[in-house]
Amino acid sequence: MQQQQVRQFIERYLATFSAHIVETHPDYITVKLPVEVDKDIGNRPFYWSWVEKMNLAYQPLVLTFAFHPDLMPEGLRAEHMHLGASRMQQIFDSTKKHGQFLCMYEQDPFAIGSTGKRQSAPLVPWLGLNLKVSLLCDKRRDILLYLGINLHDPRIVRDFTSFLFRLPLTPAIPDYFYTLDRRITVEQAFDMAKKEVTSIMESEDQQWAEEARARLAEELAILSAYYEELALREPSATNESSEEEAETTDMAVEGMEPDEVEEAAMSQSTQPVVEQSQTLDEYRSSGGRILDFLRANGIQTTPRQQIDQEEWKKSTPDEERKRRMDELKWQYEPRIEVQFINGGLFYLHSVPAELSSTPEWYKVNTPASRRIL
Repeated sequence: MQQQQVRQFIERYLATFSAHIVETHPDYITVKLPVEVDKDIGNRPFYWSWVEKMNLAYQPLVLTFAFHPDLMPEGLRAEHMHLGASRMQQIFDSTKKHGQFLCMYEQDPFAIGSTGKRQSAPLVPWLGLNLKVSLLCDKRRDILLYLGINLHDPRIVRDFTSFLFRLPLTPAIPDYFYTLDRRITVEQAFDMAKKEVTSIMESEDQQWAEEARARLAEELAILSAYYEELALREPSATNESSEEEAETTDMAVEGMEPDEVEEAAMSQSTQPVVEQSQTLDEYRSSGGRILDFLRANGIQTTPRQQIDQEEWKKSTPDEERKRRMDELKWQYEPRIEVQFINGGLFYLHSVPAELSSTPEWYKVNTPASRRIL
């Protein structure tokens, strides 16, 4: 997106909310933000919470947007607007928030009857949906679908957005036009869209899913071989000697009193002598341990018996193997996700072709991924 396109987008965004333009210059524009825009890009949520809570009068925020970094206006606090600017990202988010769904009417200036006079003409309701279908595995491929659903005479067409771009649309119903009733609900239209997406995906080449499953099987085989080899390498004698030492230690501890256990533990660890005047930060900077500092200064520590160590237990090889297998399946298992981008309700006098303006042989024989992207 070039700087001229950035400016055009911002001007269209501000005009949509009927923002008051204070000054227009070839290098910048100064604008008073309306309420909706101020809440989205003004970056002052505490001000708005105070105004709404106290029912105070709104003080509009004035911003200056500059579009050339070398031609910033003098005497004004301006922001350089470019594609990577944080304020520009806020404008994109606001546009997505308020413009995800709209209602438009076709304005046909040639709707004249046989008598040569204008007469009332019907507008047919259409539901337009822009969808993103993602083919996911360890790789990703996105397919964009532009579907149009006739809500009066139920049928569905593809490439509906390209058809809309050729029509004169207005947000208000024009004169000498009336709207027809909707014979199906929006929920039923969504069901039709789901079936259409399923049909398109079934016509796609499924080799990507087969290759993903083959890579998954290969990774799982490597993982299984690794843990089988790891199990064979574990020395059983070392485990038995460790268990015997642990049993001996436990028997020795059971035969001692709690005071004797504490004295034995204290005698096994050599504790450095710490001066009382030395702070904890000074002691840590000198290389000492925090636990030694606490003990030397008589600060009470939590007994080991009161520490919940359930979450600190080391995972067994089987648990680790299962976790890594689940991660591989999540990464490689082929799946399809459908995301709604935006849409709208359109009342049209013109009738789109059944399969849009694209030739039928191209629609049938060409995959959706090549046809749309």
